[in-house]
Amino acid sequence: MLLYNIAGALLLLVIPGGAATAVLDPQHFDSSTIVAMRLAQVAGQILVLALPTLLLARMHAGGGGFFSWQPLAFLGIARRVPWRQVLFAVLGMISLQPLLHSVTELQDLFLWPALGPSGEAVLDSRRLMDALIGKLAGMHSIPEALAVSGVLALTPACCEELFFRGYLQQNYYKALSPAGSVFFTGFVFAVFHLSAANLVPLTLLGWYIGYIFMKSGSLAVPFFVHLLNNLAALGFLHAAGSSPEVADASVVFSLWWWPVVAGSLLLLVFFMHRFRASCPSA
Repeated sequence: MLLYNIAGALLLLVIPGGAATAVLDPQHFDSSTIVAMRLAQVAGQILVLALPTLLLARMHAGGGGFFSWQPLAFLGIARRVPWRQVLFAVLGMISLQPLLHSVTELQDLFLWPALGPSGEAVLDSRRLMDALIGKLAGMHSIPEALAVSGVLALTPACCEELFFRGYLQQNYYKALSPAGSVFFTGFVFAVFHLSAANLVPLTLLGWYIGYIFMKSGSLAVPFFVHLLNNLAALGFLHAAGSSPEVADASVVFSLWWWPVVAGSLLLLVFFMHRFRASCPSA
C-alpha cells in the first residue's frame, strides 16, 4: 500500500503537468493536471498491483509466461465466464447499496461529530478526496466519459481484483481458512483505499466480494461486481455534480428509507441463495 502511493507520487513528477499536484487543491487543477493524474492512476495500478501479481502468480505456478494458463488459473481466471453467477452476484451488490449508504450517513451524523477534532479531520480528508475524485471524474464528452470509465472503473476493477482476490485471498485461504481469507482480505482491501471515513462500508463491500469469489472460484465474478460498483459510483458523482441537492440529501431520518433497507436485505438473501445454487460447490 505504501509502495502504491509512493509510485503514484513519482509518476506525477515525471508526467507533464503532474508537478502541479504537489499542492493538492482540486479547485485549481487545470486540464493538463487532470490528465496527468488520470495517467498516474492507471500506471500505478498496472505497475504496482497487476504486474507484480502476475509475476508472483507465475512463481507460484512454477514458471510459464505471464499470460500462460498456469498462473492465470492460480489467480482464479477461468476459461469461461460463469454469467449466471455474475448476474446474481451483481444483483446482490445492488441490493447491498442501501445498507452501505446508511452506514456512511450514520457515521457522518453521529460517529465523526462525537470524535471532535479527530472526526472533523476525517471528514475534511474525505471532502478533499471527494473533490479530487470529482475532478478526475469530470466528463464533458462521450470520449472523455469512456476514458474516465477506463481510468476509474475498469482499471481498478481489473488490477485490484487480480491482487486482492486473485492473489491475496488465495494465499490467505491456504494459510488460514475460507472465512479467515475473506475476513482479512476484505479488511486489507478497505485499508488500501486510505479513507478512514469509508473504512467500514469498504470493509463490508470487500467481505461481500471476497465471499462471492470464495464460492464461485472464478475471478470474473468479483471483477464484474467491482466494475459495476465503480460505474454506479461514477454515475452518482455525475448526478451529484449536475444536481448538488443529490449529494446533500439525507435519507436516514425518512420513514420510508428503513423499509427500503429491510427490503433490499431480503433481496440480498434471495440473490445470494440463487448465487450459491449456481456455484459448482453448492
